[in-house]
Amino acid sequence: MILTKRKDKNKVMAKEEFPEIDKKNEGKFTAWVEKNMPGVDNCKAANKVMRSKKKYSSGVVKMANYAKNFGCKNKK
Repeated sequence: MILTKRKDKNKVMAKEEFPEIDKKNEGKFTAWVEKNMPGVDNCKAANKVMRSKKKYSSGVVKMANYAKNFGCKNKK
């Protein structure tokens, strides 16, 4: 956990580095990708889903957004 000061009021706020995933939801996006986009890695699948959100369910879009924001950020 990282503590940061807000500029406007100098209050110390806790900022988590990586949001936790419930144990029951771990691996759901990976499993969805393996089933629906065989041969595509998770980051590419997340990009594809986010480019055409209306084509996919809201749950898949949420999982893809999470993957893009927290799983694919540091990959090049």
